Amino acid sequence: MRELIRRLTKYPLLFTEILIATFFIALLNLASPLYVINILNRYVSYGFDGTLMTLTTGMLIAVALQFAFRVVRTKMLGPVSASPDAQLSEDALNALTHIRFGALSRINKAHLHETVGGLQQVQTAYEANNLTAVLDAPFALLYIAACYFLNPVLAFIGLGGMGCALLAGILALLRNRKDTENLRKAITDHRGLIISTVNSGDTVRAFEGCHLLARLWRRQIKMITDLRLKLALKKEQSQSFTQTVSLLMTVALYATGAVLAVNGKLTVGALIGANILASRAYQNVVRLVQTAYLLHRANAAQEKLKALMRLPKEKSDGLTPKRYLGGLQINDLAFSYQGSTGPLFESVTLDLKPGSILAVIGRNGTGKTTLARLIVGLLQPVRGEILADSINLRQLSPSWWRCQLIYFPQEPTFLNTTIRENLCLVNPEIDAEALNQIIGQADLNSYFDRTPQGLDTVLADGGRNLSLGIRRRLALARALITGGTLAIMDEPTEGLDAFGQKAVYQAMNTIARNGGTIIAFSHDERIIQGAHQVMDLNKKPVPDIQVKKV
Repeated sequence: MRELIRRLTKYPLLFTEILIATFFIALLNLASPLYVINILNRYVSYGFDGTLMTLTTGMLIAVALQFAFRVVRTKMLGPVSASPDAQLSEDALNALTHIRFGALSRINKAHLHETVGGLQQVQTAYEANNLTAVLDAPFALLYIAACYFLNPVLAFIGLGGMGCALLAGILALLRNRKDTENLRKAITDHRGLIISTVNSGDTVRAFEGCHLLARLWRRQIKMITDLRLKLALKKEQSQSFTQTVSLLMTVALYATGAVLAVNGKLTVGALIGANILASRAYQNVVRLVQTAYLLHRANAAQEKLKALMRLPKEKSDGLTPKRYLGGLQINDLAFSYQGSTGPLFESVTLDLKPGSILAVIGRNGTGKTTLARLIVGLLQPVRGEILADSINLRQLSPSWWRCQLIYFPQEPTFLNTTIRENLCLVNPEIDAEALNQIIGQADLNSYFDRTPQGLDTVLADGGRNLSLGIRRRLALARALITGGTLAIMDEPTEGLDAFGQKAVYQAMNTIARNGGTIIAFSHDERIIQGAHQVMDLNKKPVPDIQVKKV
C-alpha cells in the first residue's frame, strides 16, 4: 500500500486531476440507476414520449461523458506507473552490474532469475486498469449513500454484501499465502533444474543422466501440479463464495424491496435502481480485492528486488592516476570463502616490478582463479592489501583499474550481443585497423573468413554455442583490446590447439617487449620457464614464491 500511495502522490497536480476524473466517473455512474428509476416511475406510469426522449438523451450524454473521462483518466495514469517502473528496472540493472562479484556469485541462478523476473509482476500490478480499481473502490460508499436515499434498509443490505466480499478477500489472501510461496519455491527449483539440464546436455546424454533427471523432474512437476490444484480449488471456493454473496444480496434486496413496494414504501423503479447501485458498489469491492492480491504479489517481488539491491556494490569513484607503470605489490594477503573451514591461502606477500613475469602454479582448487579475481578486483581479501604502483586497489576507481588490465579468464563468458560489441566492451572507440590487427594476433582470421556476418554475428547463450577454442581466442582478443599494462592470464593456453597456443605465446612476448607486467596462472612449461618468479599455491596455507634466473 505504501508503494501505491507513493506512486499516486508523486505528481500531486496530476493526482488531483485523476481524482477529479474519478469523481465525475463515479457521479456519471449514477445516471444509469436514475434513468431506470425515472423510466419506470414516470414514463411507464404516464406514457409521455417527451419524457422518454429527454431521459434517453440525457443518458446517452452521460455515457459519452463517462467514456471520455475513463479514456482521459487511463492516459493520465500512464506516467504514474511508467516512471517508477522504469526507475525500478534501472535500479535492478544497476544492481546486477555493480554488485560485488563475490556477493552475486553466491546467489542461486534460478533464484536470481526469479527475483529479477519480479519486475514484470510489479509492472503488471500497477497497470492503469488495476489502479482504477483502487481509485474507484471508495466511491462504492457513494452508491450505498444513493441507495440509502432510496431506502435505508436496502442500503444496509448492500453494505452487508460489500463487507462479506471484503472479508472473504482478506481471508483468501491470508489463507493462500503459504501455498503461494511454496508454489513459487517449487517453480524456482524446477527452473533451476531446467537451466542445469540445458547447460549440461552432454553430461545428461553421455552419462545416462536422463534417468535421474526424469525422477527429479516428475517429483517437481507433481509438487507444482498438486500446489496449483490446491490453489485453484481455493480460488474457486473464493470466487464461488463471492458470486453466492452477490446472488444472496440480490435476493435479499428484491425480497425486502418487494415487501416495501407492496406496502407502498418503495416504488418498483426505486427497487431496481437500488439493486443497480448495490451491485455496482459490490463490483467495486470485488475488483479491489482482486487488485489487492496482485499488489500483494508485487510487494513481495519488490521486497526481493530491494534485498538484491542492498547487497554490497563496487564503488563507482576512486583515484584515477594519469599513468600505471605496471608494478604490483601484495602484502599479507589472505582469502577464504564463506562457509569454508579455513583460508584458501594466507600471508601472501609479493613485490612485482614493472615488466616482470610471474607464473602461478597449483592443483585444481588451490586458488589460482581466486587470486586472479582478487587482483582484478572482483573479489575482496579478508586480510591484507593489493597495491598497484604502491596505491591500494581499494583507493582506485574500479573502472580505471580494469582499463589498465589485459584480463584473460579461464572460463570466458560473453554478452548476448554482437561479437564486435563483446570485443570492444572496454574500448568501444578502437579503430578498425587496430581491431583487425588484434583479431589477427588472436588467430581469428580463419574463423571470421568462414562466418557470414563476421564481427556482426550475434552471440547466443553467452557464446556457449561456440567451440571452446574460438571462445578462448575471442577472450584473448577482448583482453588485448584494452591495451593495458598488467596482463592477468588464467590458464591462457588451456583448450587451445597449437595455433591458438602460438597466438598466446606471441601475445605474451609482445606485452613483455612493450614493458608490460604479466601474471600467468598456468602449468604450461614454456610459460613457467619464461617467468621471473614462480608462486606455488600447492604450499598451504602460505604459498611458496621462488625467484628464478631467466
